[in-house]
Amino acid sequence: MHHVDQFFRKSCYSNIRILLLACGIWPFQALSKRYALYIWFTLLFGSGISFEMLCMIKVWPDFFEVFDCLSMLFFAIASTIKLIYTVYKLPKIKMLLMDIQEHWCSPKSNQEAKILRSYVLFARRFGYVYSTIILGHAVLFAFTPLMTRFSYNKEDTSNKTQDAQTESAHHINYMLDLQMQYIPLLIQGGLCEFFYTLILTSFNILYLTCVQHCCGLFEALKYHLENAFKLENNDDDIMTMQNKYYLNIAYSVRRHTEAIQFATAIESLYRLPFFMQMTVNVSLLSIVGFQVITNTENINRLMPYGTYLSGLLLNTFFENWQGQNIIDCNEKVYDSAYKIKWYKMPIMSQKLLIMIMMRSRKPLTITAGKVLVLSYVTYNMAMRTGFSYLMLLRSMQ
Repeated sequence: MHHVDQFFRKSCYSNIRILLLACGIWPFQALSKRYALYIWFTLLFGSGISFEMLCMIKVWPDFFEVFDCLSMLFFAIASTIKLIYTVYKLPKIKMLLMDIQEHWCSPKSNQEAKILRSYVLFARRFGYVYSTIILGHAVLFAFTPLMTRFSYNKEDTSNKTQDAQTESAHHINYMLDLQMQYIPLLIQGGLCEFFYTLILTSFNILYLTCVQHCCGLFEALKYHLENAFKLENNDDDIMTMQNKYYLNIAYSVRRHTEAIQFATAIESLYRLPFFMQMTVNVSLLSIVGFQVITNTENINRLMPYGTYLSGLLLNTFFENWQGQNIIDCNEKVYDSAYKIKWYKMPIMSQKLLIMIMMRSRKPLTITAGKVLVLSYVTYNMAMRTGFSYLMLLRSMQ
């Protein structure tokens, strides 16, 4: 499989290779290096989850402080489970990457290759932007306790006394209070937050890359259907034209089958983690949104919660946006097939074209546990549900 690794090293997919290498989930990485990373993540994530659970136990009688700790505990557990799931699914990831390499090496026209490359470049550029924003959120959230500590050191004694009296009734976040007091806990917490986010970012960038590659396959097929049948040539006899029609339709059926199989493989890989993530995200939207509302006058507390909430909203939209792209690209294939002058084709070619049209009419989706279809509609539903629970928490305050 060395040639596959070389393909990704020297192509536009090098960014996803670097991210997956850093997380130990690159299928073509040496086993010794992967195991070393797994041991490191086990120690780091285990200590982080243990600390967060101890914080929750410490404030257990206080309902709202438990909610404060739950947001980070959910994030830590979700990241750890996603890493374990990804390691378990490495063979599927390997097959997806090998399919991408095979698609690129298969014969195609220059225009089809250009279309496919444009989608890959978009995924690469957007991946850089997405990674920078999400990891920037993680760094900002991780170092908020340090900035808060410096802010507290600048306050006078009277303000400290007043804040202590105020926070004695409601500490806002016990975990952040501890991190402000002990630098080792701050460093450990910062590392955990960064690597939690790195795991989720790598998993989502792989999702972005695969979805955009799949959309490129559909767009290249759409171009072929719209342009490859302009065979009006007086030099060709009827039999020659019929053969050209048939060969072009057969080529389109094969490409369509490849794109559908690739999309199905993506859905199979991401179905379970997206179901867990969409379920957790709705809860976190209400919890973190409640924290933002209750701390609007305290900038030191508002900053971490606002950062967390914006990252959560962006991540939820990102996953549903890519699912919507798959739906749209599949539907466009039907429109392109319908516009062909099928009535001028021989019967055998028409039958093959009908196969493409019938399959394109069937929705092709990325689902969350085969329950929720990732799309703009699902994103809107998640936002409304999270807001409803937020109002419920607000009324209980």
